[in-house]
Amino acid sequence: MSGAEVKSQKPKAKSQNCRPRSLETGNRAEAMRRLVARMKRCSDCGRNGPHVFGKYESGQNWMLVGQAPGTEEVKRGMPFVGSAGRRLFEWLGQAGFEEREFRSKCYITAVYKCYPGKGRHGDLKPSRAELERCAHFVDEELSIVRPEVLILVGSLAIEHFLGHLPLAEVVGRRFSIRVGSREIEVIPLPHPSGASVWPFRPENQRLLKRALGLIARAASAR
Repeated sequence: MSGAEVKSQKPKAKSQNCRPRSLETGNRAEAMRRLVARMKRCSDCGRNGPHVFGKYESGQNWMLVGQAPGTEEVKRGMPFVGSAGRRLFEWLGQAGFEEREFRSKCYITAVYKCYPGKGRHGDLKPSRAELERCAHFVDEELSIVRPEVLILVGSLAIEHFLGHLPLAEVVGRRFSIRVGSREIEVIPLPHPSGASVWPFRPENQRLLKRALGLIARAASAR
């Protein structure tokens, strides 16, 4: 992300320089509608779909950024509804959230908006070139939503906002970025894909539990 200032105990986190937009709450839904229309027309990465977009509702004050939609997300037209989504909401349940409540509170999106295709071992990750052409959209979404809390799910989302850091150095820790005058709390999570063994290692489960505790505390403070 070319975004805002990042604060954390780790000086390695990538600095941000996000341009804030002066939007009244009532105008944000219209701004998001126009942005989604632009994203649907975009073919800069050579794809142009199928796309999956989050549902924005005025008043949402949290934002969650994942990696890219999968096959189930494409079929149902919603983010995080496949097996990874089920695991994600199991985790969020440990932080005190029921899925419907969380979706109403949090705008859910991804760094890459198109389905990147199927590989030999599951859904593909978007390429570096595809990310570079698409990721500016998530910066625009952030400027519209202007959340109090930003949850980053998986290494691609973490890298975009915080820089290239090992999961063990960011999961279980709280960061902050500044967008305009707003300071946003950032909580990274590993990706809940079944293809990833990282969350199942005992030492990493402790980090995940700590991260979910940070989410629970963020919710209780607001």
